[in-house]
Amino acid sequence: MSTLAKRTFSSIVLLALLAGAVFFDYEIRKWFFAVLCAFLGFGASWECLGMLNGPKKYNGLKWFISTSLVIVVLFTVTQINRHNQTNMQMLYWWGISDFVFFAFVFWMIVLSTNKDQESLKAAINGFAVFFLFAMALKLISGIYYTYNFHGNYPATFLLFILGTKSGDIGAYLTGSLCNAITHGKNHKLVPSISPAKSWEGLVGGLVLSVAVTLVIYTIFSNQRNGYEWWDGYGYFKMAVIGVVLFFGGMVGDLAESSLKRTCNVKDSGHFLPGIGGLFDLVDSLIVNSFVFYFILFFLNAR
Repeated sequence: MSTLAKRTFSSIVLLALLAGAVFFDYEIRKWFFAVLCAFLGFGASWECLGMLNGPKKYNGLKWFISTSLVIVVLFTVTQINRHNQTNMQMLYWWGISDFVFFAFVFWMIVLSTNKDQESLKAAINGFAVFFLFAMALKLISGIYYTYNFHGNYPATFLLFILGTKSGDIGAYLTGSLCNAITHGKNHKLVPSISPAKSWEGLVGGLVLSVAVTLVIYTIFSNQRNGYEWWDGYGYFKMAVIGVVLFFGGMVGDLAESSLKRTCNVKDSGHFLPGIGGLFDLVDSLIVNSFVFYFILFFLNAR
């Protein structure tokens, strides 16, 4: 089976999971998303730490950090569901509690390194991965639960997910097509970081990301449920949001590519046929969770 066929199969499965998280019955989907988010956090952090510290080293540390992320997600979701809805700003306050908790554990890890520099480096890597992933997962959960349940219109969450991932898909398809037409003579974007990425792919990804953003805006702008933060924006402003989502996702993708080259690995894992690992799947979403939060914050979204 070709890489494109494998990637298409994985994409269909992922879209089915997304549809379940958005359109299942209320009581089912709110916990379905929590489990899905916790699973992605566990798997992606495990792969990331495997790249940083070695795939077969410090398994105890990986188990602790990845399991701690699951606890963070489930605690956040429980708090949100207990209050029925949340405020995006509250997630940073909850993030501080996670930071204090893990900082204490981090120093306990440092004390246990026994003057071993490799163990100290592994502990520092673990701390960085935990903090980055914990904040990203909290913001993604906040976007989902704050906007997905008001009137059952999932427009904001779909905009975040599809506006980001459509850029990845558009870049891959356009880059692959142009590469086949030009017989491998695509114009390389940043060959020192990711030799496969091209300017042609950038243009294709940007166009598709903006197009998907505008389609979502068109579909949901007529739904008068009182929670459309983009009321009155128009197509130009929404296109700008699509551009921002694309470049934010691209930064995440390139950052992970740089990390993989530094660690001398091709993919973070092999869980998803044609795509790679779970970290390969969520790299753009991690960066865009922060980007999209600031979009919502500065636009005074409810």
